[in-house]
Amino acid sequence: MLASIFWYLTPLWVLLFFVLVLGVFSILARIRGGRYMRPIMAGLMKVPLLGRGLKKLSESAIERSNPALASAIKKLERAGGMRDPQRMQKALSTLSAHERRAWMEAAEQQQSSGSEISNRQMRRQLERQGLGESKAKSKPKGKSKDKPKGKKKNGDDKERGRGKPGRRRGR
Repeated sequence: MLASIFWYLTPLWVLLFFVLVLGVFSILARIRGGRYMRPIMAGLMKVPLLGRGLKKLSESAIERSNPALASAIKKLERAGGMRDPQRMQKALSTLSAHERRAWMEAAEQQQSSGSEISNRQMRRQLERQGLGESKAKSKPKGKSKDKPKGKKKNGDDKERGRGKPGRRRGR
């Protein structure tokens, strides 16, 4: 008797599962601007049938919000500019001024949203090139962590991670 009730409620369990998955997706989409949702969507785009449907949905959403950008994307994809930088330059020259402006604004917006660099080496490299100056200047001014210049203590090198040469620290 109990087993038959379970089978009668199977559609309800399936519906409950899909509601749970939708809830998880919506929460992931809201956290940090969808940062954790992007890899999931990239994986789903690789599934043939689902990928085509998602691509059509995103294209129609872009067409509604920014028709010039949608037109520019279609022209760039048709020219094959998404794969080759030289073709991209050639295709960008064929865009109208309005389409080019929309494309550049979208590229700038995407670049600024991905500007959160977590790797220290990349941050330092950008600072040396002059690109990270605005980020360094925007740090709050407070107590300086600079140590006074003078004689170094014996253990000072080890505190900074500069131990014996040739030895690597664990990660």
